[in-house]
Amino acid sequence: MAQSRTERIGTIFTRVTSLLRADVLHPDNLPIWYEIYKAYPPKYEPTFSRKPSTVNIQKIFYEEDLIRAKFHKDVSLSIIDMKNDNITQNQIFFTLYECLIQKGAKKEEAYKDALKYYYTICKIKKSPNMTASSNISPHKNIKHNEEQQT
Repeated sequence: MAQSRTERIGTIFTRVTSLLRADVLHPDNLPIWYEIYKAYPPKYEPTFSRKPSTVNIQKIFYEEDLIRAKFHKDVSLSIIDMKNDNITQNQIFFTLYECLIQKGAKKEEAYKDALKYYYTICKIKKSPNMTASSNISPHKNIKHNEEQQT
């Protein structure tokens, strides 16, 4: 036979359980998910013969995700080291953006200003598609935005 059809016989959980009972699989070598699956089994057993759900899954996008995606498109960032607890460049930018939004700036204006401040703070060369100047003081823009509101 070219391939196994064991997925039609039982679930991965039942197959791992059988391997465990037959002493083929040592308890120290159990997959991480096994104990969790055993403690919290699914409501409906995931068998091969079960029909897939027809419920449409809603895509979840937070506004924060869209801003970060736009930022990553405009700025090329280095790889993030997950072992390091330092603040990421992305977090710096988003904090700047949130501060400007809280001060009452419009979204597009806040994005552009946050990008300018980001380049000023991080002293990074601007990407070719960024045309606005980065020599504007953040305090000047915030005051300017506050004057527009009053």
